[in-house]
Amino acid sequence: MTQWDSTSAEATRLVHGDRGDTYGHPAVDYQRTVALFKALTGHDLNVTDGVAFMACVKLSRIGAAMEAGLDAKTVRDSIVDLAGYADCLFAVWELFPPKPTERPTS
Repeated sequence: MTQWDSTSAEATRLVHGDRGDTYGHPAVDYQRTVALFKALTGHDLNVTDGVAFMACVKLSRIGAAMEAGLDAKTVRDSIVDLAGYADCLFAVWELFPPKPTERPTS
């Protein structure tokens, strides 16, 4: 089987290394992020929503790159970031589990 340069391993090195050292635990980092988002827009996101939103940004960029026919190496950074956001989402979700959405009963 062919080996490749692991995007998830790179994401782990970043999240648990340089970026983690710089920004702290994702829960702390994204509490700041959603507070700024609310100040800017008036919309309140919880911390898990904030991380999930960032993953959506990366998925959007990856999708646009796929539509444009770009190669994987060109969007590698977005793929690495997406893996990092997945790791951050898990870390945040453990501390701040989202509350279930109430659905109307029929």
